[in-house]
Order: sequence, then structure tokens, then C-alpha cells
Amino acid sequence: MTHQSKIQAPAASQHVGDGLPPGTTLCNGQYTVDKYLNAGGFGITYLARDSLGRRVVIKECFPNAICCRAGEAVRLRSQTFDVDFSRAVELFQKEARALAHLQHPNIVGVHQIFEANGTAYMALDFVEGTDLFDMIDYSPNALTPEAIRELAVILLQALSYVHRNGILHRDISPDNILLDTMGTPVLIDFGAARQGASQASRVLSRVHTVKDGYSPQEFYIAGSAQSRSSDLYALAATFVHLIEGHPPPNSSLRLAAVAEQKPDPYRPLLGRFPAQDQRLLAAIDQCLNLFAKDRLQSADAWLDALSGRQSTAAVAPPAAAIPLPSQDDPEIESKIAELVASNHQAIEADSAHPTAPAAQTQTPDPEAEKRAAERAYWAILNEDPADWAPQTAPDPIPASAQIETSAPPARRQRRFSLSALLPWPSRSARDGIQTNV
Repeated sequence: MTHQSKIQAPAASQHVGDGLPPGTTLCNGQYTVDKYLNAGGFGITYLARDSLGRRVVIKECFPNAICCRAGEAVRLRSQTFDVDFSRAVELFQKEARALAHLQHPNIVGVHQIFEANGTAYMALDFVEGTDLFDMIDYSPNALTPEAIRELAVILLQALSYVHRNGILHRDISPDNILLDTMGTPVLIDFGAARQGASQASRVLSRVHTVKDGYSPQEFYIAGSAQSRSSDLYALAATFVHLIEGHPPPNSSLRLAAVAEQKPDPYRPLLGRFPAQDQRLLAAIDQCLNLFAKDRLQSADAWLDALSGRQSTAAVAPPAAAIPLPSQDDPEIESKIAELVASNHQAIEADSAHPTAPAAQTQTPDPEAEKRAAERAYWAILNEDPADWAPQTAPDPIPASAQIETSAPPARRQRRFSLSALLPWPSRSARDGIQTNV
């Protein structure tokens, strides 16, 4: 006889994970969490409201490799992580204070830093708009050559301002550049604290802090110097994505190829896109040099190259002819050797697993899943809480418009048209969030 339990399953929790639940108040009631947005290896981001009901973004220092949530409080997973956690919080606050002093229409504003629940927080401007990744995905032809050049000038001016204030961004990529409803580009999500924490802590060094395709090779090698040209490499890689439709090859793979005296897999843009500004293409190619000494050294130098006040270097010879710089640090030499070995393993894996037939189910792409999560993140940012009630399902896509391999990510609803963004005829400074602090 089968025995059936009469114990009913508990109702599903509406709050899952390490994020603070909706309704949580912070900073003595000044902010109320509306919704969890996103989480990375070093922090959690929330959409919140200030005491006047205005939307803000709250970023919480939460290195999840060494801490966890106990109620609303942040607790160490082990007391041995005390120094690592203190260092991560210190770097988080240091970065927040540095960013709070930046006043620029193309840089996200940080207007308050506070401590609560055993960790640190920063309150940032809420920027309503879309990121460049979505622009590329949904409207790849919307950015004309003229608009791309104007976008480069605006971002270089912002980056020049950041660098003059002694700060490196360290995480420039299309998903960290927003276009607000006036079409104003805004740099967000600086990565200096993440880089510093991963370098200062052996435990946190295991957390992935590079972005393949956009990070320069010095970000992959422990102990390598990082400079303004590191940001220029990432910005140049972003514009390669805008122009070609995909980012350049992973710089660690490029370095491994060069170490073996093989051709650099990156193909220079100059000469391949006649409709684009040729000075811009030459500057992009130069800033994508593997080694920092061969790049343009500042955002101002890039601006001078665009205006013709400074000439860019000629297109570099094939990378097989470029000698590697001498390395005095055995650890760096070891890291380069590891990159070469990793490159061999990737090639052998490709050879052992030939391309499957088109009809065969493909292995899920982690990067595609990450991008889908990021699209959902920015979709939430563009929502109004009044619209958070369940919505009806969209009309089915006609069979003729469906893609055979996989379904495209759902478009998020926008309250502005793409034509309103470009070519930005009425660009003006963003209105910062006014607070009493």
C-alpha cells in the first residue's frame, strides 16, 4: 500500500539568493530597495528609490567568494577571510570616493557612500536608456560612420577627464556604455576596485576579472603594469565590435600566438572599411597593439590623431615578426608559457571535435547566456515599478521570421525611438540626482 504524505509543500520563496529583499531600507531609511538587478563576483546591484521617490542604483560590496548573507547582514564564510574582506571593502570605498569627485555628463554619478549590514554601499545615478551591446544586437546599422566618429570623440573626452583625475576605468566594453534617452553616452561600472581586490587577495584572484575580447593582455598576466593605454585598448576593442559586429580576438590568445612567432589573429581595420573615418580606424588599430608601448598613450593623443594634429603609426607588420619584449620577471614568463600551452590545448580541442552538423543541438554558449542576463538587467533598469504587474505574452513570431538554430533574445520595450538617439541633435548634460548629502 502506497503511503501518501499529508504534509503540504511550503510556498516558494519570493526572494532567492544573496541579494537584499525588496522593501529593505538602507542609510537610515533614505533608500528603499525595489528590486535586485544583478550580481558579479564582487558586488550586487539593486534598483532603489530615495526618500523623494526618485530611482537610483545601489551597489553593494559583496565578494561572494568570501562572504554570505545572514538576514540582511553580510558575514564571512570563514574568519580566515577577514583581511581579504577588509581589503575588498577598503578598495570599494576608495573607488567610490574617487568617482564621487568626478562631475562629467558622460560619466555615471556617484552621489553617496555609506556603510550598513557589515559592508559598504554606493548610490549612483539611474540612467534610463540602452547599452551599446543592445544597440549592436537590435539595430546594427543604426550607428552611421558619422555617429561612430562622434561617439568616439565624446567617449575619449570623458576618458581623458577620468585619466586626468588619476583613475583608470579597467572595464570598458559595450555593455558598460549606456546611451540615455537624449542619446548621451555614459560610462558606467568602473572596475578598478575589482582589479585591486583580485591583485591584493589570493582568494579573490581566482574570481574572473577580465573580459575576453576587450581586456588587454596585461590584465591576464599577474604583475603586469596597467596604464591609460590599457583603457584605450578596451575602448578600441569596443569600436571594433561596433564596426565589425564582433570584438577582436582574445588578447591572451593573440599574445600566445605572438610568443610562438605566429601571425597575430587580429586583422587591422584600416583599408577594410572605406566608409568609416580612416583616421579613426588607424587609431583603433594602433591602440590594439598587444604591447602598451606601441599604443597611443593617452585619450588626448587619440583625439589629436582624429583631428590630424598627430599622425598614427603605420599599420604594424605581421605579428610573427614582432619580438616579445624581454621579461625579467620569471612569474610573467611563466604566465606567458601558460598562455601558449592554453592556446595549444584550444587548438587540439577544436581538432578533436570537428564542427557538428547544423541540425545537431549546439552546446549552450556561456557568453550568450551572460549577455542574455545583462539584457534582462538593463531591461529592468528601464522599467517603471508601476508596470511590474504580469504582462500578457507577446504575439508569436511568424514562422518566416524565425531562426532555425536558436530563438533570438526577446526585445525589451523602450519608451523612446532609436532615431531619437542618433545623431544626438539635442545632446545636453544629464540631470544629476539631487540629494541633501
